[in-house]
Amino acid sequence: MLDPMIDLVLRGTLAIVLVLAALHKLRDRATFQGQLAGYDLLPEALIHPASRAIPLIEIAVALFLLARSEHAALSGVLIFVGYGAAMTVNLARGRREIDCGCGGADGRQQLHPALVIRNLLLAIGAAAISWPLDARVPGWADYLIAGFAVLVLVALYTGFNNAVAQVPATTRLKA
Repeated sequence: MLDPMIDLVLRGTLAIVLVLAALHKLRDRATFQGQLAGYDLLPEALIHPASRAIPLIEIAVALFLLARSEHAALSGVLIFVGYGAAMTVNLARGRREIDCGCGGADGRQQLHPALVIRNLLLAIGAAAISWPLDARVPGWADYLIAGFAVLVLVALYTGFNNAVAQVPATTRLKA
């Protein structure tokens, strides 16, 4: 059984992560299309339509998460596992230099194994919200604490992404 407050925190955090990802892609559609092509996983004919559909899917899943839709958890898992799998394939190909599309500190972020782990943790969080909820009814304090917890987790997520984006520059400084 999942405590309702944990459910609120996971749903809120995952929804914000997905909306931030979608906004990053929508802000510069041409760049995202190039990033998607850089993964070299889709046929050329599907790059443009996929680059248009992916941010819309992310927003839809975020809304479904907030609405407690029955299939929101599975949709979230599929998104995060799919992104992690795409990164893993390219890391296995030795293609760390491509832009992951995650929107690091300066809008560019090279592939890194830590990003795969990040996506695995996000997928686990999405899977957890599929568990049955405890019968406890959340009170106003639960909602307040959950809101603060979501803000903290989103800040940690953003900080982690920015730290990973700085790895190439840090590596060059050490060399």
